[in-house]
Amino acid sequence: MTSSLLILGGCSGDLSPKPGQEVPMGREETRKRNFGNLFGDDFLVFGGPKKESASGTVSATVNPFIWRASLDTLSFMPLASADALGGVIVTDWYTSSHAPHERIKVTIYVTNPQLRADAIKVTIYRQVNKGGTWVNATADAASATEMENIILSKARQLRIKQLEANK
Repeated sequence: MTSSLLILGGCSGDLSPKPGQEVPMGREETRKRNFGNLFGDDFLVFGGPKKESASGTVSATVNPFIWRASLDTLSFMPLASADALGGVIVTDWYTSSHAPHERIKVTIYVTNPQLRADAIKVTIYRQVNKGGTWVNATADAASATEMENIILSKARQLRIKQLEANK
């Protein structure tokens, strides 16, 4: 009986949050914070989570020019998935008619809302067909760098077109 009283007595303390502690938010509050709401401060904002910069302004998670240029560059390959909010593009395996015993798969990560060279990371996976079985092979790192450069060039061209159109 005394142990029960001690346990209950320990639970009767002040459970209010201390200064500096955050109260956990419920599911609905988290959704509103991350996505905005229909008639709140973010009137008619739909879509992905917002990131707040040091200046307090809300920005996109990926650069739209790099995103568009990445999709354009990979347009010849079948896409397995494309997540604009997370900035990830994954292609399905692609086999060229020039090299039927080899296939590649590409993953692109767009990691920054600014149009910068370090805002993109391309990874190329390669497999070779040996006796009817696809075997992992080493992909040329220079090919991934070359693809990054092509995407960045296209992104710059898209940005320039937009600037000229807004004049």
